[in-house]
Amino acid sequence: MLADPDTWPDQQPAPSDWRCRWRLFRNRLLADSKFQRWAARTPVIRRIASRKAVELHHLTAGFVYTQTLTAVVQSNLLAVLQGRIESTKSVAAMCGLTTPAAHTLLTASQALHLTEEVSRGYWMVGELGASVLGNPAVADMVKHHAVLYRDLADPLALLRHRDNTGLRDYWSYVPGGSTPDEGHREYSQLMSSSLALISDHILETYPLGDYRTLVDVAGGTGHFVRMVKKRYPDIDAIVLDLPEVVSEAKRQSPQADIRFVAADMFRSSLPQDTELFSLVRVLHDHDDEPILNLLTRLHAALKPGGHLLIAEPMAGTPGAEPIGDTYFSFYLWAMGSGRPRTAKELKGMCLAAGFSGVREFKTPIPALTRVLVAEKAPKAA
Repeated sequence: MLADPDTWPDQQPAPSDWRCRWRLFRNRLLADSKFQRWAARTPVIRRIASRKAVELHHLTAGFVYTQTLTAVVQSNLLAVLQGRIESTKSVAAMCGLTTPAAHTLLTASQALHLTEEVSRGYWMVGELGASVLGNPAVADMVKHHAVLYRDLADPLALLRHRDNTGLRDYWSYVPGGSTPDEGHREYSQLMSSSLALISDHILETYPLGDYRTLVDVAGGTGHFVRMVKKRYPDIDAIVLDLPEVVSEAKRQSPQADIRFVAADMFRSSLPQDTELFSLVRVLHDHDDEPILNLLTRLHAALKPGGHLLIAEPMAGTPGAEPIGDTYFSFYLWAMGSGRPRTAKELKGMCLAAGFSGVREFKTPIPALTRVLVAEKAPKAA
């Protein structure tokens, strides 16, 4: 079950708290139309007011931005422009659009740094567009987001009723979905493609050269473990996942040096005296009670001095709060299971499960993934 807000301690600040008084005054001021007009005319304040106005517009126009990216992906615009410069007319012909429609898409995507007009009417890929081309998982996620956006068409209704959503059905391991045996192939592909970048980040952040064995829990089709084996070919690697996922993994990649084991991580027996377990983008998909149970089971299955590697995007990441606290909060709510957690929350859950200590290792891009390593206390001498 989800954390119950009714059980949280009452930390309401006293009415006399100066920070609250200041913020209440600030909010009254910012909402006042006379102050807004004054701020727009005053030279020094005007720059701040202009920046805040743009930020507010981004909030109201965000869906249009995402749909612009969707149109870029669906039209194969970046592929058309990859490595060359094309005219608006040529782009229109190759993307199946009229010239005015192509111009609209090109100018809209230029504002988002997806394309760039190098001279009047001639276009090339922009900075962010190049990043999209270099990360195929971005296009996969854009296509997948069609399911999320349908669920978010009425966000208040979603917050009130999350039982029958497209995302719940898409992720076949979520309890209550209507297609528990059919969705594993598509979501396994999505998970595999989106793991490509963060797997490198994890392994650069926390090298595994000192380990002889690894059990990747809920490891899907084994993408993370394959990346591990490329760097550490002598490590003994096992991937645990649901039977239908393991069947798909073996069909895709029958690697003899990776063992796939069909198991339910919440109920099946786990390999005992394991040196290292890994949970890569797993915990945020599940509610608190089953996660605490899983962590307790993993702790019991570890050898003394063994470790648990946790890697996933986390709430409260400085500079990336909208990713963890906004995007993942709504995504997981629509999915019907899980929630984004802060590093502090995850550390507390690990300690409650019996681990003796938890350490965070800084990743290259914390917005994409953060890494925690929990340790089981070594055997007393």
